[in-house]
Amino acid sequence: MKKARYLVAGVASLAKPFFLGSLAVGIGLADSGGVASFYLRYLIYPQLIPAICLFFLYFDEERYTTYKPLVALLSIGSMLFLAAMLLPATGNLQKLILMSKNAHIFSRNVVDFATAFLIDLFCGIVLIPGSRARDDRDSTAVPKDGAAFPSKEQ
Repeated sequence: MKKARYLVAGVASLAKPFFLGSLAVGIGLADSGGVASFYLRYLIYPQLIPAICLFFLYFDEERYTTYKPLVALLSIGSMLFLAAMLLPATGNLQKLILMSKNAHIFSRNVVDFATAFLIDLFCGIVLIPGSRARDDRDSTAVPKDGAAFPSKEQ
């Protein structure tokens, strides 16, 4: 079940471009079928790389362990650029709300932004090595030296 986390993160990362596309449409970066929408697809396409890497890690973690730094770099970079996007937005929040045309579109943009950020955060957390299985020793466990009970000499 340890590898299932890569599968879940890969599916979440695969959904991220849809949230980014919805966000771009909501803030007016894409027109319907024009040049801007084709360019937007070009910009969103690299967001699929972490999903592909996470699927490979799900199939064989030892063989594709070199993909972990790439996924970490892309997730951290995406989070930094999303956070940098907040700086101009918070500078003039009223203008951002008016550009959204109504409260429903604005709230959808906020949800899309937060979801994309949380997906990147989740993909980064998945890469953190988990705690290793500890050698649980109970009263019936035999020590490595083969002695069932410690001698009184010790």
